[in-house]
Amino acid sequence: MLENKDPQAELDRLLALVEEHMDIAHCAEVAQRYRATLACEPVDRPPLVVRAPFGSRLELPPPWHEFTYYPYRQAFRDPVAMMQNQLLGSVVPGLLLKDDHPLLIRADHGTIQIASLLGAPWEQIDDNPPWVRPLGSAEAIAAVADGRTSVDLERGGVLARSFETLRFFHRKLAVYPKARQAIQIAMPDLQGPMDTAEQLWGCDLFVAFYEQEELVDQLLGRIVDVMLAVAEKFRSFATDRLDPFANAQHAWQVPGRLLIRNDSAIMLSPRMYADQVRPHDQRLLRAIGGGSQHFCGNGQHLIQSMLATEGMLGFDLGQPWMMDEDWVYRESLARRVPFTNHRPPREQLLNGQARRRFPTGVVFTCEPRDFPEACATVRSFQR
Repeated sequence: MLENKDPQAELDRLLALVEEHMDIAHCAEVAQRYRATLACEPVDRPPLVVRAPFGSRLELPPPWHEFTYYPYRQAFRDPVAMMQNQLLGSVVPGLLLKDDHPLLIRADHGTIQIASLLGAPWEQIDDNPPWVRPLGSAEAIAAVADGRTSVDLERGGVLARSFETLRFFHRKLAVYPKARQAIQIAMPDLQGPMDTAEQLWGCDLFVAFYEQEELVDQLLGRIVDVMLAVAEKFRSFATDRLDPFANAQHAWQVPGRLLIRNDSAIMLSPRMYADQVRPHDQRLLRAIGGGSQHFCGNGQHLIQSMLATEGMLGFDLGQPWMMDEDWVYRESLARRVPFTNHRPPREQLLNGQARRRFPTGVVFTCEPRDFPEACATVRSFQR
């Protein structure tokens, strides 16, 4: 840890070091690689992004290891701490490894942007991400669905905190020209219509799909309206270099302008998703100019329905190994829909099997045990 404990001065030292090490030519090469693979066109090699295992971070080599990495509870409330954590956890590893990381930072205030804006009570405790509690009654859900619940697009939920953080990001980067050119400020996590509905309603939402179809439809429609309004507000802060072709809303580039998180949808049958959720996902994607869909778990039963969604440009799969990856790849590639966050075994990255099996239309990721293993994996893959 640096002797100078002044957080602002330490962040300035970190930004100066980032500026010194920034390789603009490499960033341009990475961008071109994404353009090819996300268009399912021939590419020298698919992008590879190194990420720390969930809930951890890579220990950086000197002198980077001297900088403070703040507890999440502090970063949640303090833009200085948030920016420093984002740089150390995301940008610096990409600078040092020269993998295909898009060098992004974001206002990481969790998955509750839309649910908290729509009145769900929320809290952030210890170093856990914030969460919301369901509204608790059908009447409260109906008030959200029909617009009686007011929406404050400046200070509602956690919006004010995110806006303050994003403005701070822009002010700090303004005096570092190479960092400003290369570092992307990504849109915060807006989840998706279905995921936000589950946050607002809780598990009773799944019963309501059978018993209160009209209310579910109205609620999902209202969430789409609010998502579009919030996305427009955040768009003025985002600096996605490949917009509108791709965005950096995860730790790599994904196609389109928005990433819908659809984790809750995998609990539904293909027909229920197609009839009751997909129309809202489709309206959102069409209005935003196209985008991608993410889910964790085994959602293979929804792949065909999602591929049939207008405006659907890409998959971002949280746990692709839980599905038949070759089948998902064939079905997606046939429609020129790429498949990001593909995590083959490390030995397949090293021996070239992953590149032969998935030559384009993919983004590979890996989770090394430590920084030396990360370096070795990247160098071997790139050879």
